[in-house]
Order: sequence, then structure tokens, then C-alpha cells
Amino acid sequence: MLSEELRGLLHATGGQGRTELISPPRVPEQLPALVEYDRTFAYAKHLWKSPVGTPRRVTAAAFAAMTEQEQTKALMSCSHWNVRVTVPQGWNHVGLLPAPVAGDRAWTYPSEPGATFTTWAGGAEVHLALANHLAPWRIEVLGGLLWEDGKPLDEWGKRLRSAWADLTNLSRVHGDERQRQAAYLASRAVRAVLLFGLGGFAQRPRLVSGTTPLGEAIPAGVEILGQDDQVVTWQRQSGFSRDPYAHPEWPAYVWSGARAALLHTQYRQGKEIVGTAGALHARPGTVVYFGTDGIALTERQPWPYRGEVGDYLLKGHLTGPVEHPASQERYLELRALGRAELAAERAAGGEQR
Repeated sequence: MLSEELRGLLHATGGQGRTELISPPRVPEQLPALVEYDRTFAYAKHLWKSPVGTPRRVTAAAFAAMTEQEQTKALMSCSHWNVRVTVPQGWNHVGLLPAPVAGDRAWTYPSEPGATFTTWAGGAEVHLALANHLAPWRIEVLGGLLWEDGKPLDEWGKRLRSAWADLTNLSRVHGDERQRQAAYLASRAVRAVLLFGLGGFAQRPRLVSGTTPLGEAIPAGVEILGQDDQVVTWQRQSGFSRDPYAHPEWPAYVWSGARAALLHTQYRQGKEIVGTAGALHARPGTVVYFGTDGIALTERQPWPYRGEVGDYLLKGHLTGPVEHPASQERYLELRALGRAELAAERAAGGEQR
């Protein structure tokens, strides 16, 4: 079991999905189109390997003393790194690594050339920043946690993927419309099992609430929720439960891999790479939105879809010009319109992706 110190560190620095609305002037005020892609059953793609045991702490000096091959192996292993990041001069694409926002629980993704920040990120993300095909970012490793690679979630993932694939296929080919709908809903339930399962492993800190009579000393470290003429109502974190099933290192590794795959993923046939996809493979200035396991862009992409977990599925296409959404709520409205337009296009015999 991880110490409370490490669990707290992973809770604070191992964020979940990337949610980012990219605003003008980085994208046009009038979008030529709004095209949505979604990674199919995305998190299931990242369950084949997981961190196990107690991590080894790696100092900046120890990492610097490694050979380049050893550094790459460490980053590609199950790992979590504290890094100082500099965006390279001439960079004109999306941000690659999350940066914490002071006083907030959110993350930003700096992309301005020359921007420097310090953050924590998974090894897959750090390696991508160092080795992406556009321009390597400057990364100074300040320290890290390095686990042994294991497979505690592999069998669970295989069973979920098998159930999801069978139900998804049944929802498309069954002769009874009611059975197709039932199979579709069941496939969504399998997805929920995966999402809530990972959340359960994360074991966020428990919150305890209480009240203090007005005028008495309020306990230290609490968040005040409200007050009336008699009491002050507050809440505070009470630490982590000693749950033997709590493994925040597992979802942190999955979430990091999924964020990296939003930027760059490879299609393989055996050991051969037969294609690539992700935001870094779209033209600069075309990525409008990141939403956990999906991307919205201003144009369609030649990304193949094979129906496998992790593949990018075309989910919506709203024909432009479209005024840039000023908020996430407005983006979700436009996304719904794009999905309806694509469904109508397909019903009329258009593109079948």
C-alpha cells in the first residue's frame, strides 16, 4: 500500500482527462467547420500495463547520470515525474504538458514559445514532449517516481473489452430494434464500469463536514461552506481511507497515457506502424477542443477507424462557418448539432465513418 504522502501527491498531481477550449487567436473566430472525433472506449486501451509495488524515488542527479537509453526506458516505464518545462521557440501547436493553476484544481496546457513552468506528469507525456515529431521541448527532470511494470489490470481490461465488443456488435446487427437498443445500453454500462472502477482505485480524500457555533474558533484547515445567525458550516479533507483496494497509481498511469494518446497515437499491424492520429497530426490552428477522450477540430482527418479500442471515431461534423464557442457550454451545444448533422448525412447515404 502506498504511503499517505504518495497517495496525496498522486491525488494532487495525477489529474484525469484533459478539458481545454482553445480560443482565438490560436484558432479562427469563424470556424470553417466543427468536427468531433472520439477515442473509442479509450481508457481500456491503457490497461495492459500498470505500476506495481512501492515506487523508487529518482533524484535529478540520478536521472541525469543515466544514459539516454536508460532515461527513455525510465520514462516509458510506469512512472511519474516532476519536471521544469520550456516551450521551444517557434512552437505553433497545442500545449503538451499540464501546468497547475494557482489556487485552482484545474490545469492549463501552456503553448506560448518560451513559456516555462514546473509540473508533474506521467512518463508517457514527458517522453512525448521530448520526442514529438514537430519540435522537442526542453525538459529538466527534477525528480520522479519509478515503479515496476506489472499487469494487475490486464485481465480485467480484457474482459471489459470483450464484453464491450460483443455488445457493440450486437447493437448493430441484431434484427430486433429493442434488442439492439438494449445491447447499446449494456455496452454503455460496461464503459461506466471501467470509468467508475478507475475512480474507485483512485480513492480521493474523504470530506468531513461539521458546524461551529458562531463566535467560537473554527477548526484549522477547513473550507467554510456557509453560515447563519447561529452556526458556521464547514468541510475539510480527512485524509485517505486505509483501503487495501486503493491504488491511485493505477488510474494516474491510465489517465496520463490517455492524455498522451490525444496528442499522438500509432496504429499497428503486428509490430508494423501503419498509421498515426492525434492532435499533433492535425494542422496547427485547427484543434478547437479537448474533452477527456475526444478532440474537436476545424477539418476532417484521414485517421483510420478499425473499430478497435483507442481508435478515433468520427462522431460529429457541423458545417461552417461556425462562430467560435465562447464557453464549454456553447461548445456542447454545437457538438450536439454536429452529431445530428453527421447522423443525417449518414442516413442519406453519405460517408460511412
